[in-house]
This record gives sequence, structure tokens and C-alpha cells, in this order.
Amino acid sequence: MGQQLNGEPDLATVTALLRQIASGKFTPVTVDDDPDSPVGEFAAAVNDLAEQREEIVRSYNADLKQSEGRLRGIIESTPVGICITDENGYYEYANPTYCKLYQYEPEELIGNHFTLVVPDEYRDELIRLHDEFMGRRYELRGEWSVKKKSGEIMNIIADAAYIIDVDGRPKKVTFVLDISERKRAEQMLKQTVDRLNDEMRQREELEKVKAQVERMIRHDLRNPLNGIIAAAEILMVDDISDEHRDLCMIIRESGRKLNTMLSSSMDLIKMEEGTYELRPRPVNLVEVMQEVRRECDPLAAGTGVRMAFKIDGDEPEWSEQIPIEGEKLYLSTALANIVRNAVEASSKSDTVTISVTTGDPYEIEVHNSGVVPEEIRGVFFDRYATSGKKNGTGLGTYVAALVTRVHRGEISFTTSERDGTSVLITFPARQART
Repeated sequence: MGQQLNGEPDLATVTALLRQIASGKFTPVTVDDDPDSPVGEFAAAVNDLAEQREEIVRSYNADLKQSEGRLRGIIESTPVGICITDENGYYEYANPTYCKLYQYEPEELIGNHFTLVVPDEYRDELIRLHDEFMGRRYELRGEWSVKKKSGEIMNIIADAAYIIDVDGRPKKVTFVLDISERKRAEQMLKQTVDRLNDEMRQREELEKVKAQVERMIRHDLRNPLNGIIAAAEILMVDDISDEHRDLCMIIRESGRKLNTMLSSSMDLIKMEEGTYELRPRPVNLVEVMQEVRRECDPLAAGTGVRMAFKIDGDEPEWSEQIPIEGEKLYLSTALANIVRNAVEASSKSDTVTISVTTGDPYEIEVHNSGVVPEEIRGVFFDRYATSGKKNGTGLGTYVAALVTRVHRGEISFTTSERDGTSVLITFPARQART
């Protein structure tokens, strides 16, 4: 049924018609007059306006329905658990991911209180937080332990937001992520760190015991060592051959050197820690080579290995001077360790070549025909790296590397079946002073 207009409408009638259009309760207007009359034209205009309003509403509702469908599709398929609870904490909605996380069907959640998934020990606290949240209307984020339907505990991160729903009531929207795997990884990491810390403490205790034992050994070694040195000096006074005298000198000098090293063995520990302060002095590199020759010659002779020393490609004049700066004891120790390793790795009748190239830096190359075993090539300069030696300690190259580093030098090696093994040490001619 329509509305009948009789005569020209007054202001009150026009106002009433417009309110009907705005409220959506409009019914079409009809007139008895000629449709082309002013009253007929007015009626037609009012009816058109109402129709346009209805078209706009229909279009808006269609778009809104499409948007709602798209939004619901996103919510239903998102990997994040989403639920909506009312102001009292009762579930009104839970998306599939939320239900899957907690192992419930939607109908098992809807209408129930959110504490259904809360462990008993946290229930009072979370009810208090919920009431506080609904009263203050703030964003809430935190990590919680929750309970699945099976009773299994799950760790989550929950973000909550306060909204006013279409029904005009306040609601809480909660977004949930399962972080149980992350928490387990964190726990494993903590256990690993704790274990490593325990191992480090045990290692520190072991190092302390080791240092005490080393001090006792140094003390106990000095007495027989001093006896060896004294015996060598007594023998040198007697009428002995030049060959025996040279042997006595080697025994005496080696004993003195070992005695000095025992007294200063803590220096090597400081070198390991990086706290050693070098005390550079002028050193004749030729004298260092002579000491190395005297120290390693008995080993070479006993194994049938020949040692060849060269300076800039020529055999050295043992009286010449090649000045460098450093600590003579440790320079000769480092070079002797490398030469001794080379001799031990050589076969009978092989030659170990010790070549010095002068300049700045100085280069010292020790070459032998042996090959470094594959299993220790990556740790050649590490402590205790050894292979195939009956009495090897694996400290020779390690000490050489420490001494080289303290002298601001570099040490490296190459090895192959075709070319043998070469250890290259470089030292600056002068050392920086602090």
C-alpha cells in the first residue's frame, strides 16, 4: 500500500516523508492529480529518492557481506589462534587454529569460560587480569602456560585487544601462538650453557692442579739438572779429546738452557693467555742458528739425517753478525722445536734445510722431505697435535707458534707428497717497545 497525497504537501508532510526515507520505512507516494502536475512531480521525486536510498543500502549490504566473508576466510585460515570472549570471559568465537591448538571442537568452547584452558594454579591470576583488562581497556601481551584438552601443558604468547562488538557490548579478542618448541629449545640451550659452565669450572680447577704439579716438577727437576751441568763442567776440566769436549759443552749448554726454561716456564702460560710482555734485546741470528745446530745435531746424527744451514742461499760464516731484536732463549727454542720435528719426520740420508733470508721481516724456512699426516694438518700448530711419534708430545709446533706470535711474527706451513714439508717463520727486524 502507498501513501495518498491530496493537494500540495505542506512542510510537515515533506518532513515526515524524508524521515521515512532515512529510517527505511518509506512506502511509495501516490496522487489523484495529473502525474505532470506539481504535486505529481513531487510524488515522483520522493519515490525516486526513496528508491535510490534503497539501492545504496542494498549495494552497501552486498559489499559489507563480501568484506565480512573475506575477513572470515582470513580468520578461519590464519595459522594464528583467535578467540573472542565476552566481558565475563565466556567464549563467543574460536577459529579452527585456536581449536586445533587446544584440541577442542568449537561447540566445546562456545559458551564456556576461558579458564577451561587455564591450569588450576594460574586460574585466579588470569581471572584477575581479565577483569582488569576489561575495566581498563588496554592492550595485553604475555607468555603463559595453558592446558590442552588432553591435559598437556602448552606454552603460548597471547596478545589481547579490547573491542566494542556490533551488539554494542565490550569483547576481548585474543591472538595465540604456540611457543612450546621455542621454550624447549631455550631450556636445552640453558642446560647446555650450564653444562659448559660446569666444564669450564672443572677445567679451571684442573688447570690450578696442573700448575701446582708443574711447579713441583720444576722444583724436583732442578737438583738432578744442576748435577748434570756440574758434571759436564768437571769433565771439561779433565784432559779429554776435542770431540768429547764438544759433547760436554752440548750437555752443559742444554742443561743451562733447560734450567732457564724451567725457571721461566710461567712465561709460556702468559703467552697462551696473551698477557706476556716481550723484553726485546739485540740478538745475533747466527748465534741462534748455532745453538739450534748444537742442540739438534745429536738427534740428526743418531737418525742418519743431515742438516744444512743457509743464509741468503749460501752456507753461513758462523762468525758473522745478523742483528735482530727479541728474546734469544725463546727464538732458539722456537726454531729448535721446528728443526727437531723436521729431523724426526725425515728418513735416513734425508736432508733438513734451514734457510734464512735477511731483510725486514726476516724469513726462516725449515724444509724436509716428509709429509704432514692428513689428520693433523688442520691443527698443526695446536697444543698436543701429534701423529706417529712414539714419544711425541705435540707441543713443539705449538710453542713455536706462541713464540712467533709474541715476537709479532707469522708462522705457516705447506706440505705435499711432491715437495715435502716447509715451515716458514717471519720476524720483524725490530720490536715495538711500550
